[in-house]
Amino acid sequence: MGAFLVGETMDKEKPEYFIELSHNNGKDRILFPVLPEQLEIKRKGRGETFDIIGLGQINVIHSKELSEISFESFFPANGRAPYVIHSALFKSPGYLVKKISRWQESQYPSRITIKAPNMKLTLAVSIEQFDRRAVAGTDDIEFQISFREYKFYAPRRLKVGTKPAAAAGTTATAAKPTTTVKDAGAKRPDERVPATTYKLKPGENLWSVAKKQLGDENRWKEIQKLNNIKDADLKKLQAGMMLKLPPKK
Repeated sequence: MGAFLVGETMDKEKPEYFIELSHNNGKDRILFPVLPEQLEIKRKGRGETFDIIGLGQINVIHSKELSEISFESFFPANGRAPYVIHSALFKSPGYLVKKISRWQESQYPSRITIKAPNMKLTLAVSIEQFDRRAVAGTDDIEFQISFREYKFYAPRRLKVGTKPAAAAGTTATAAKPTTTVKDAGAKRPDERVPATTYKLKPGENLWSVAKKQLGDENRWKEIQKLNNIKDADLKKLQAGMMLKLPPKK
């Protein structure tokens, strides 16, 4: 199955049915242009079967278990072959292998989107398996790929407040103010890949960069040490300076 690099332009040109893989909160995406003959979505539990035009039979099994998605096909070297559903922005098989391999090794989740006549599925996933081999006599690359659903874990936010005392005339117990706790839900998961470098802007310093990029202004000394910046130069940093950033915790 071949693929294309996609962005805002491709959003407007997507075919009616497609399989898309994206990374870094959708900033980097590929669209598989040849739909697989078979696509398997597995979960432990009860199941439903869908007949998908161009995809064959899809078995979707529902439960609380993590989903697993797998299919196999090939990256064609010829982007204008009749089985390619979209010939714009074609990229070579080698380019696409490197792209998916880099996402697999990044330790950050990707997102798969499947659009077919009877279903639309979008799921944060880890790339579990990506096996490929060259096809003799051609520049095509055959591959098998599988994904596992990725669950974001984040602490739930609790709002603590005080409920006013009851009106006069009620019992002494009811007249006391009470503390209320409301579940505000978990924060929306952040699928962005943290930056490893940052270009200093006018008026910024290491304190503001640490707060903005790392979420903790107290980590400015880590940036100082990583970039070998002397104490005497902390107030002399020039806009446009490229800073290395430590991993985000």
